[in-house]
Amino acid sequence: MKTYGTEPGAPSSVQIGISELAVVDGDETLTSYGLGSCLAIALYDPEVGIGGLAHAMLPDGDAADNSDRKPGKYADTAIRALLRRMVEQGASYTDVEAKLAGGSDMFDFDNFGESVGKRNVMAAKAELEKLGVPIVAEDVGGDHGRTVNFTPQTGTLVVKTADDDERGVKRL
Repeated sequence: MKTYGTEPGAPSSVQIGISELAVVDGDETLTSYGLGSCLAIALYDPEVGIGGLAHAMLPDGDAADNSDRKPGKYADTAIRALLRRMVEQGASYTDVEAKLAGGSDMFDFDNFGESVGKRNVMAAKAELEKLGVPIVAEDVGGDHGRTVNFTPQTGTLVVKTADDDERGVKRL
């Protein structure tokens, strides 16, 4: 994870790489680049401004041997790790909301069943429903890449797309 600041006193930006996650409070911005089939999972407590972002690569950590060492790699374990860390920093579990972006079908592999992108989205939605965390916005699916900037203080998730229609920037 890398932290970038533009000038003294300016909000910092924390870069979330593939399989990483971070929780912050204040006005830091969490950024994740190059979301294809990967899924950005943004959780935040709007009452206290604490939130986190995960860049999940695969859907099911419960079936993997290493999910405890790298919980951000999997949609289900990333959500649980984010929630746990947020509550440790002062968020109220019952106030947490979710926003999702990514989960694209970047390649056409009809012979392999559901794509990784679709499975990532389904796994995240199932875990959030199981834990009682509402999804308040999403920009998922399609066949284009995305970059996201998430500011937990305001709950703003900015999604920049890279598709032929050039939808540009979307605020969720």
